[in-house]
Amino acid sequence: MTLAQASLALAAFLAAAGALVAFRPGALVALRRSRVAGAVLGLAAVALLGWHLLNLPEPDLAGFPRLPVLAVFVLGGLAAFVWMPDLLPIRALGCLMMFLARAVLDAGWMQLPHSLTNAVLSYALLVVPGLWWAASPGAFVRQTDGLLARPPLRKAVAGLLLAAAAAALLSWIRAPR
Repeated sequence: MTLAQASLALAAFLAAAGALVAFRPGALVALRRSRVAGAVLGLAAVALLGWHLLNLPEPDLAGFPRLPVLAVFVLGGLAAFVWMPDLLPIRALGCLMMFLARAVLDAGWMQLPHSLTNAVLSYALLVVPGLWWAASPGAFVRQTDGLLARPPLRKAVAGLLLAAAAAALLSWIRAPR
């Protein structure tokens, strides 16, 4: 993925999140326990994990054979559908946010100053909340409940996300091709 593509993907994600918070706040509540969203986001996260493990350099596997490692992690990811179905869409969303952050940060490697905006946005708006929500989806529930209870805060967060999307889009315009 090039830096321009990564900037565009980041801008699209942030714009979608901002639009969701601004115009469809009820979807945040519906997302929590949606079986369809859990299946789609969960399978996407497991597929990305499998793809990353298949393409991991050999030294990063610490001498373990690739296919058994792949099987253990993919089966573990699929086991979440059975043993941790509650708030699965939130856990999967957190994982996908971290995968997106990795792609954006990898694309910006050694491309300063062009990648600085993407790096800041990725760490602040993808990595930190992604880790938090994947580890503790109850935090997402409390945060969205608090956000929906205060309309001025909801508007401010939506504005922040849309401004971050605009910054990522500006980074896409300025990115070397």
